[in-house]
Amino acid sequence: MQLHVRLADYMAAENDSGPFIVVTCLLDASARPAAITRAHGEAVERAIRASTGKSIAGLDVIELPVEQPAHAILRKHLGLPDDQVGVYDVFPLSPKLDSNVRRAAAQFLAAEQLWSLDGQGVFGDAVAVKLDLPDGWDKDPQAIHQRLVEAGALELSESAVNTFVAIKTEWSA
Repeated sequence: MQLHVRLADYMAAENDSGPFIVVTCLLDASARPAAITRAHGEAVERAIRASTGKSIAGLDVIELPVEQPAHAILRKHLGLPDDQVGVYDVFPLSPKLDSNVRRAAAQFLAAEQLWSLDGQGVFGDAVAVKLDLPDGWDKDPQAIHQRLVEAGALELSESAVNTFVAIKTEWSA
């Protein structure tokens, strides 16, 4: 309940002059809902603490489900406990994006992390990633990247970039 009150108070202070902060979650697709809710709550609280006093346009958690075998390899590679249901990170996006484009952008950013590790041979076999894309978007990663560039997903003002750097620093501490 405390999270709900803090989140409601925090969200009331939103504005559109700063970046829209997305907390990405590489989610174990086999995880139980209660474990997901707890993990998301912890990630949101961490993001709120990192963003407190900073001008942001909003904050959202975006999941990218990963099949259990690949998620287990990811956890092992990162030295995380077996019961960790999500691997979280934080990214800035343009506050002008529609929610469906913001979701695609956040999932793409999370997927890039997986693809990078896959390219290093961490997973052995290719990791299957299914992004929730807006209607009519090609599923090819280069085509998705181009659409996100055209949508201005990462077009941020200098102050928005500085705000994100401060948030990321606190998030990583």
